[in-house]
Amino acid sequence: MNRRSFGIAGLLLAAAVSIPALSRPALADPVGTYDVTGINPDDGGEYQGTVAVRRTGETYSVEWTIAGMSSTGVGIGGRRGNAATTGVASVDDDMITIGYGNGSGFGISQYDLQPDGSWKGHWAYGDGETISVETWVPTGHSRSLERPKAPAGEAMKPMSSPAARP
Repeated sequence: MNRRSFGIAGLLLAAAVSIPALSRPALADPVGTYDVTGINPDDGGEYQGTVAVRRTGETYSVEWTIAGMSSTGVGIGGRRGNAATTGVASVDDDMITIGYGNGSGFGISQYDLQPDGSWKGHWAYGDGETISVETWVPTGHSRSLERPKAPAGEAMKPMSSPAARP
């Protein structure tokens, strides 16, 4: 390589390092503690809480705390791309699918890693006919939430307790 090539390589490296963190792709791995914001399908109201995700062997252990109630879940990991895969929990996961439950019922949820490091997903009650949305933001960061496209009045209402939420 000549001096000019080294100079160009140096400029490219400097430009890459100077890109703000929010525009760089986030690292994968859902393990961590998050602030949660979601939409309650029963009344369309927003709820908030926390969720903790741990890798436990080949699966994820997930615990939500919403309105003072806990829900626990087990999750499997996944990766998007040309050859999307699901399976054993891995630090490379940019998707997580979770079955959850509590004293009020059970359900399923699925989340995708976002470029800003948050996880956005959808969830439904076990006997539900409608899905809702939820966002996980690493504890201490700002929140964002997209409302579901279906009107709240069309949401199913089999479990009105916030405890039925993941």
